[in-house]
Amino acid sequence: MRLIPGHLTSWKHWYYRALIPALRRLGPDRADAVLDAIGRAVARRPGRSGRITARLADAREGLRADWDLDETRDALVGNLARFSARDCLLSGLSDDAALGRFEVTGAEHLDAAIATGKGVILLGAHFGAYLAAMHWLVRRRAPLRMMLQRPRHVSDELSRWFDRAGTPDDPIGPVRHPQSSLFLRRSMPPGEGVLRVLRARSALLGGLAVLIHGDVAWDSRCARPGSLLGRPVRVQAAWADLAVVTGAPVMPIFCAHRAGGRFALTIDPPWSLAPGDQRGAVTRYLDRLDSVIAAEPAEAVSYLLWPDDRATGTNVEGRRPRRRPEGASSLRSIGA
Repeated sequence: MRLIPGHLTSWKHWYYRALIPALRRLGPDRADAVLDAIGRAVARRPGRSGRITARLADAREGLRADWDLDETRDALVGNLARFSARDCLLSGLSDDAALGRFEVTGAEHLDAAIATGKGVILLGAHFGAYLAAMHWLVRRRAPLRMMLQRPRHVSDELSRWFDRAGTPDDPIGPVRHPQSSLFLRRSMPPGEGVLRVLRARSALLGGLAVLIHGDVAWDSRCARPGSLLGRPVRVQAAWADLAVVTGAPVMPIFCAHRAGGRFALTIDPPWSLAPGDQRGAVTRYLDRLDSVIAAEPAEAVSYLLWPDDRATGTNVEGRRPRRRPEGASSLRSIGA
């Protein structure tokens, strides 16, 4: 007989319900320093340093990068707890205070696209502080929907947005295209996946921005082949078909951690896709993601420290892709 509820023995319960709220009270600088120390402490367990270095060496070769392995490993493990904190340290702040933590490049591209009323595809990735990027979009009141698996252990603000967007309880509207009807699950029947794509198409034609991750391994007709970190991948590419069908521009979006609990958000200039451009667009996007990882490998926790095939489900040597869900954590993965 279980005397203690299972969730109380999980490290996640104490991390998100106790540690993170306590860190918020310390202020951004001290909280960030504590997270850096936690990440480095977790990585000191026997054998882990060597495994991390081996993964970095493999990625360095695939990207033809010139990283110093020791320095890059130290920076990468320093980001472990930051990555696992997701956007939770932004919870409880005013909009101005939360938005003030971001250094943003390219916001004008998003504003201009939204102003046309023709919709825009925001092409995200599991790079760096990708959940903080969602937080910025929500706090900025972007007319937004997300076609992705619902992430867990996020800020109260983001969680409320997931529940309310597109419903009568949505404080900013519009009351259409409810967010709940766009969430993806790997266990969905094929017909359900088609419905999600059709709903995303409707949202785009209605002038909304739709955020889709472009680095997710997927076994379906929406998947297309490419290369990431020098390895072959098949990734979910419904975004490319949606761009062709709707005429919506595509804007890659990346967010990285910065010292003191700050973030650097980049929104790329828009791409336009014509019929037949889809496969080339997937290659172009994965090349862009490779370049971002090469420039800031310490932000590539998802690709370097999640077990099996860099978390993007890289299909190596014929193995079936395996990927942790959106809510997976980095703190335990480096021991796998």
